[in-house]
Amino acid sequence: MNKKILGTFIKQKRIEKNISISEIANHLTISEAMYIRVKNGNDSIYVDDLMTIAEMLGVDEREILKMEDV
Repeated sequence: MNKKILGTFIKQKRIEKNISISEIANHLTISEAMYIRVKNGNDSIYVDDLMTIAEMLGVDEREILKMEDV
């Protein structure tokens, strides 16, 4: 998975939905600091957390999983 592309995509969708970093991090099994590292493309994320983010952002999970091929 291209972490930079994924992080940029998540950030863009989060901003469009007016959802804060804290809001997303509070629903994940990782800390806010870890979420920021993921968003910046510096770390990986659990699939369960990725699915939670997709749900919060109103994005089809398959759209995010397709980024694995990028």
